This record gives sequence, structure tokens and C-alpha cells, in this order.
Amino acid sequence: MSAPPGDVVDRLDQLAAHAPAGGIDPDAVWTHGRRRQRVRLGAALAAVAAVGLLGTTTTPLLVERAQRVEPADAGERMVLPDVVRQPGAWEPAFPSAPGRLSAVAIGTRGSLLGDHAALWGVSATTGESRFLDLPVAEALVDQAVLSADGTRLAYWASTGDAGKRSDGQPSAATGLNVLDLVTGEQRGWDPATEHGLMTVGLAWAGDTVWFTQGAYRDADQDSARISTRTWRWGSVPEPVEGPPADDAGLTTTSQDAGGFLAASGSAATEAWRVDDGGSVGRIRFVADEAVTTPYLSPDGSRVAGIEQGRGARFILTDLPLLVGTLEGDRAVMQRVGPVEAELVLGWRSPTEVVVGAGADRDGDGVRDATRASLVDVTDGSMNALLDIEGNLPDFAADAWAAEVVPAPDAPFAPDPRLVGLGLLVAAFVGWRIAVRVRGRRVHA
Repeated sequence: MSAPPGDVVDRLDQLAAHAPAGGIDPDAVWTHGRRRQRVRLGAALAAVAAVGLLGTTTTPLLVERAQRVEPADAGERMVLPDVVRQPGAWEPAFPSAPGRLSAVAIGTRGSLLGDHAALWGVSATTGESRFLDLPVAEALVDQAVLSADGTRLAYWASTGDAGKRSDGQPSAATGLNVLDLVTGEQRGWDPATEHGLMTVGLAWAGDTVWFTQGAYRDADQDSARISTRTWRWGSVPEPVEGPPADDAGLTTTSQDAGGFLAASGSAATEAWRVDDGGSVGRIRFVADEAVTTPYLSPDGSRVAGIEQGRGARFILTDLPLLVGTLEGDRAVMQRVGPVEAELVLGWRSPTEVVVGAGADRDGDGVRDATRASLVDVTDGSMNALLDIEGNLPDFAADAWAAEVVPAPDAPFAPDPRLVGLGLLVAAFVGWRIAVRVRGRRVHA
């Protein structure tokens, strides 16, 4: 067997020269080395986790700062986007005074502590969709409605423990809130109930909010004695006596530029008309079947609705459009050509009504949006106006007469949890690469 090369011998001599003295305990040295490895590993993993946590917590703040918008001017023109889009869960919100809105709805907003229901709106100036950071909105309940011009928002909200149920179900409303969208000022009515409110209806007539509600009798929230009241900015609620409070209440309402119609249920043969001055009158529908979603035209001369046949009470069903000319307190309802839709959304002009029906935007045979179409009631012609994705919003009555513009692109708003996870993986991979490179250098 040949002798090892000279460089190998030199290397072995160097290692022998630096070998530990005989008095050193090898087990202690090994234990000490393993402890140092564990400390380094723990520090590295802690740093990796910190990078992921930092990405998760800072992403929403960075997105909001980068895509902050200024409040819209209430005096500018009113627009509608050609696609009304529900914002993604992690998209930023409008400022506290967003300016006029053309529509509002309830959606799902993301949070590091869990998703929750939140109001979102559509700017009447830009057409963009964003969430609303409301002054009081711990638990939105059922309904939020815009005034006809889109400058004020009325909504039910829950604060404190008064509206919480004994079985742990979502809280009931505890009061009515009205937000001036231009100034950001909020006022409202809080009756200081013990168990919250049963909320039945909410509608605008001019600058007055009409609402039907009642205080729950106990924590089970099974029953309440309801009543209808009116509230005007700077005043106290006043009870309503007579119709529509004694008849239909506000269970089903349709708002227009001059007030609203209150029908007794989703399908009706008549409705109460409340105008912006507070006057109340009755409109009877002369039709073979009941009428759903009745709306009064801007000039008050016509009523449009959907024919509700006895055998066709299904969701996502297109039914004939009815339009009647008012003669006193009667409206003789007639079908408008072959036009069918699910519901009436409002009027664009005295002769143009906006209807909604399901639309298949993806082409897969599933209705994934609502298409708002414009129908000329004089000749029955029908043209697409815009598409609505997500929950059907409450539109300001004046919005339907607005110019339709291309919808702004959705802002970049990734899920911060995924961002944090990505940074965590990237940091871990980077650390492993660094460890391997360092190890190769030591052994070189």
C-alpha cells in the first residue's frame, strides 16, 4: 500500500496539532455544539416567522395607503359603471366621507380575526366600488338605503350588548343611523331598548326617513310590537298614524325620485304612495294577477311592475313586464310586448323603465350576475344597460338616470394571509440556501 500524498499528510498534521487536549470531555463538547445549533435554528425560524407575520399585518395598510381616494364632489355629475362590482374581501374602503353614492349593498369584508359582513358602495362620481367605514356598524342588520340623490345613507346598526340574543345568534339592531356622505356627519335614533329592535322596513321620501320597527319583548327575540315612524335630520322621530302604517307598513318598498311605494307583501294588488312632502295616497293595480316590484315613473304618470302568476313563484324566473297609466288612484296594468324579467329596478325617464334578469356572463349556463336592461314602454324595445355582480344593491333613485361609464379596474388587494405565507416560504428557502452555502465554504 502506497503512502498518502504529501498535502494529505500536512493536513492530518494540522488537525492533530489543533486537536483538543486530553482533559476535555468529548460528550460535553458535543452537547455544547448541539445546543448552539438549536439556538441558531430557533433564531432563524423565529426570523422567518417574523417576516411572514410582518407581511400579513402590513399588506392591508400598504394597499390602503397606495390606493387611497379623495372624497367625491357632491356637485359633480352622477355616473353608473357598466359593471357594478362587489369589492373583494381585502379591497380598501372609502374615506369617512366618500361623497355621493349611486348604490350600496352588504358584502363580506376580510379581517385577520375573521371575515364579517360590511357595507360597500359605488361612487356616483367615479363608478368604483369600495367598502364603507361607517361610524357605527358593529352588526349591520337587513337593510341600508340611499336617499334619492345619493347624498345620505340610512342603515340599522347594533352597538353594545342590548341587541345580543340569548342563544348567541347575531345581534339585532339597536338604533337607526343616518350618515351624510358628503360631510361625514352622522346622526340617528337610539331608543335604548333592552333586547334590541325588530326591523321591518326602511325608505326615503325626500329628506325624511320612514321606518317600521319594534322593541323585542325578551332576549329570545321572538316577538315585538311594531310601529312606523318618520325621522328628519335634526328632529326626533314621529309616529305615523293611518296608512301605510296601519295597513302594509313598510314590508315591501320601492323608492323613486319623489318618494316611494309601499306594497303589502312581495306580490300585491295595490300600494300606498308616499311622496316627498309626506302625503299618502293609494294606487290600485288593475291586472289579472298580482304585481311585484312596482315603481312609479319620474313624472308620476305610470307604474311598472312584474306580473306574478299563481304558478310562477320561483326565484330566477322571468315573468311579463307590466306597465299601467295612472287614472286617479287606478293603474290599468298591461303587458309590454314580449318583455320578461325578474324584477323592476327603477325608471330612467318617463318612458324608459329599468328591469333586471339573470345573466350568464361566463357562458357556462349558470346565471352569475344580474343584467339591468332598458325597456322603452312605448314600443317594447329592450337594450342592455349594465351588469350587476354579487349581491343586488340598493340604488339611489336618481342613479338610473345617470350616464353609464366603463367600470374602473379592480384595485390590487391580495389576501395578506397568502402574502405572509409566501414571504414565510421565501424566507425559509433563503435561509436553507444560506445554510448550505455556508456549510460548503466551511468544508472547502
